[in-house]
Amino acid sequence: MVSNIYKSYNWTLAELHAFCLICECQNLSQAALRLDMSQSAVSVMVQRWRRAIGDPLFVRVRYGVAPTDIAIALRDKLRPLLEGVTLALTHPQGFNPAKSTRAFKIHMTDIGQLVFLPGLNNFLVRRAPGIRLTVKNLAWETLEAGLSSGEIDVAIGSLPMIKGRVHSRLLRHEHYVTAMRKGHPLAKSELDLAAFTSADHLAIDATSSGHSLVESALRSMSMRRNIALAIPHYLAAEQILSKSNYLLTVPDVAVLSFHDPKAFHIVPTPLELPTFDIRLHWHERSRQDEGIRWLRNTISSLFEKR
Repeated sequence: MVSNIYKSYNWTLAELHAFCLICECQNLSQAALRLDMSQSAVSVMVQRWRRAIGDPLFVRVRYGVAPTDIAIALRDKLRPLLEGVTLALTHPQGFNPAKSTRAFKIHMTDIGQLVFLPGLNNFLVRRAPGIRLTVKNLAWETLEAGLSSGEIDVAIGSLPMIKGRVHSRLLRHEHYVTAMRKGHPLAKSELDLAAFTSADHLAIDATSSGHSLVESALRSMSMRRNIALAIPHYLAAEQILSKSNYLLTVPDVAVLSFHDPKAFHIVPTPLELPTFDIRLHWHERSRQDEGIRWLRNTISSLFEKR
């Protein structure tokens, strides 16, 4: 039960921000560093809150503290209010993309940067020249927390592992293809599984490339392919593929984003590989943020495949 003291306790805006930060960090030392305060000062502040609320708020666990149910409920009510205050103070006249100097943070894999970043950047240069972008490639297991905390504003990709209070919008439905240079000997006829497995392959050993899916599909049939060259990203893939007899199996959108996709012979991969969706993701916390709403609408209008 909430104490009557709570009704008369004079919470400051800084304390409310600190409370939500501790709920996020679940560690007083980390919160103290981010607040530029001593840990003892943070502990004293937490004690004041406990007396005011009449609840422990945070209980010790092995690697820090865990918020109680009351703390979580309070945080969920405070977070949208604090975000509204921040937006009101930083953008008192609303969001104007043509005049804004805001920095947005976007999660994209290397294939996402290849496919979406040039077009988005060109649009911003023309329509919103003061806006800055920071592109991050977070580990999949940290994406939901990154969206929740504001470390990133939106995420683009095939990210079915993201749950919680995260919304998404479909940009495009994708499938895997196999590409080779136009003069490749195998470009003269239909590519079958025997020819596929006997050929030399260029493999992009990245989570976004589908490399592991191809290997798993072949192993399930007790088959293997000859990977002549494996690289960690897409940077040199087009140049290597254009000057070799390698095959490259990747999402269709990756090949279409090459500088000159017409220089390649693109065919269906002779394996049963899953299709997947590329989606734009954002957290519920940003629902009142006019800037992030504008960014979402911009990305959708540029890249949504209709």
